[in-house]
Amino acid sequence: MQYVAPSSPLSIGGVLDSWIRLFRASFSRCWALALIAVAGSAVMQFFITPPLPVPGQNPLQALQQIFALMRVAGLLMIVSWLITLVVNGALLTQQVAIMRGETSPSISAALGAGVRRLPQMLLAAVLMTLIVAAVCLPVGVGVGVIIALRHAGQDPVALTFVVVVVGLALAAFLFYLVVRLEFWLPAMFVEDCGGAAALGHSWRLVKGHWWRVTMISFVAVIIMAILNMALTWIAGSVVALAGIHAMDALANPAQFIHRMRIVGALAALGNVVIIPLLTAVALAIYHDLKLRREGGDLAARAEALSGT
Repeated sequence: MQYVAPSSPLSIGGVLDSWIRLFRASFSRCWALALIAVAGSAVMQFFITPPLPVPGQNPLQALQQIFALMRVAGLLMIVSWLITLVVNGALLTQQVAIMRGETSPSISAALGAGVRRLPQMLLAAVLMTLIVAAVCLPVGVGVGVIIALRHAGQDPVALTFVVVVVGLALAAFLFYLVVRLEFWLPAMFVEDCGGAAALGHSWRLVKGHWWRVTMISFVAVIIMAILNMALTWIAGSVVALAGIHAMDALANPAQFIHRMRIVGALAALGNVVIIPLLTAVALAIYHDLKLRREGGDLAARAEALSGT
């Protein structure tokens, strides 16, 4: 299926339709890339599932075994996250080429593009973390002071109300920040810019369109959540049909752990579809925002010229 990028801003439904068309046009070239991230998640699933205690094992040894597993799981989560970043970059490389009507790069070339931009992706992730920390730190200190005043005998009802209001305001502001900055990844691969510049580009594009972007993102998340639940249910059904039943698992804890690992690994296969959907919707929204921003700039220039 050939995809033709919109040449003018679309309605909310139009952006969602563009998202699905982009996904369908790119999936044949993206599923193998997504499978790389899925394989990492499936392998990690077998490590993060805690083992059963051995009968007669020393409790201290069992605790040490769990801590060792947690360290390995933490390292695997970091590696899996880095692989996911590279894969997302490779997927965007493929989808940007399709959106521009260019020849799609090979899998190795797309992965190479993701690897080359990994330092800038890490920089953007660090900057976002610092921005969130800069917002949360003073608020956390303020909440700590309020809690201390409460323990000191101040009005507990009034202080609790203040804590709740401050917490809700912080959550709302953080959500606002995330939406303003969430398009840094497509900005990096469309505009070929660094991490800091990509964050700034996302901030400028979303300005004036926050509610619209939030609505489109909300609908897309609902669609992907339903799809993910369906794929997870299918994975569980496959495991059950294979003879690893829940009732047997209750009688046999070892079988229960085995079942959880298999279900988790099979459920991760659904990400072969979900990951390209995520990058495609980000790119579709980004393209629409770019058209709106460029159209606004052209209108402003025309108005300035007519005024002169």
